[in-house]
Amino acid sequence: MRRRLSPTERFVWAAGEVLPVNIALTGRIHGRTTPNLLRAALTAARERHPLLAARIADAGPWQARLTTEGVPDPDLRVVRVTGPDHFGRTVEIVEEELQRPFDTGTGPLARFVMVDAGDSFDLVGIYHHLVADGLSLCVVLRDLLRRLADPAADMSPVLAAPADDLLPGRRVDPADLRRMARELRGKGRPPHPGGGPLCHATWSLDASATSALLTRCRAEGATLQAALSTAFARALADLADFGHPAPAAIAVPADLRRVLDPSPGEAVGLYAATLLTEVDGSSPDDFWDVARSVRADIHRRLRPDELVPLVRVLRLLPFLPRAAISSLLLRSERRQSLFDVSISNMRLSSVPVDYGPLRLDALYPAAHTSLSGTPLVFAVGHAGRLFFTVTSTDDGRSAKLCDRAMSHLTNAERPLSVR
Repeated sequence: MRRRLSPTERFVWAAGEVLPVNIALTGRIHGRTTPNLLRAALTAARERHPLLAARIADAGPWQARLTTEGVPDPDLRVVRVTGPDHFGRTVEIVEEELQRPFDTGTGPLARFVMVDAGDSFDLVGIYHHLVADGLSLCVVLRDLLRRLADPAADMSPVLAAPADDLLPGRRVDPADLRRMARELRGKGRPPHPGGGPLCHATWSLDASATSALLTRCRAEGATLQAALSTAFARALADLADFGHPAPAAIAVPADLRRVLDPSPGEAVGLYAATLLTEVDGSSPDDFWDVARSVRADIHRRLRPDELVPLVRVLRLLPFLPRAAISSLLLRSERRQSLFDVSISNMRLSSVPVDYGPLRLDALYPAAHTSLSGTPLVFAVGHAGRLFFTVTSTDDGRSAKLCDRAMSHLTNAERPLSVR
């Protein structure tokens, strides 16, 4: 594979020169395997998903190319642990790996760590955001487990064009700039209190609590994303020491696959954008009234005519040298935060639980894409349960925020009253 970086990829590459741009996924797997078998599976996965072993070549100020030429297989580091609860060591590894940059000139732009506990293991995949989005992480993990369970499993290549080339109406419209300005207007927040050590935390809801929450969301005409956004907005309003202005600005990562033509399907790559929504956490309205309003706002922003311009406008960036883009991003990051919290919600119907002798018990995504300390929250639905993570550098404030948000969510699950 050898092609020019798309405008979106070039933007993320420029960001990665001055900011962290790593994302990760931990799969907790019951059952045994060996490092050699896992390395063989990674070799097969590389053939199926070429961006797992890519690098950036011809890195001039205005253009560069993405290539797999001369790139080795993704690295696999093995850490052996003992004891009934080894997940604490895995969390430490995620924190370490999210802060370790990739060498984009040599590649590969993905690496893996196997935390081997004997009868089970955690598999941590770490990626430069340029080559993978949230769904990509899960697809790669699923394909690795399929290969471990069955060495004859189909690993034929799955490759699609970058998102920019699949946008409906690809030409930049002057209205795109107006839409972008409108999207960002008034969203600037004071710099988040970052500067502490990177902290990654996980928690989960059991099947009963997950079912109760999703049932209540459906009964109320809301969505899980809307309920989470409402809960975190209320938590931000509760915690006065955060000093955030109202309403809360919440970043919502959005999957572009459903609006691209043709859809890239399960190709690994960057097929995501981020939209911003505002939620008044201090509103006296009922929790679910607010959540329904949030659902309507997010639904509107997910329309192609609202979502596509946020990606298409990046086509203007090739007129700027990469160093200029990096400098602008760094100054912006130091001056203000664009949002108070990012909440990414994924439901993975295409990722099974069982793979022969192996069972995927839990999924924990993570990201480190900001110096500001703004908390990045993930919620993943898998096998009837919800798994949560938060990553931040805000010296423990995010832990308080998440505890408070989950309290609001729990209180909102109370039995439906008669109306």
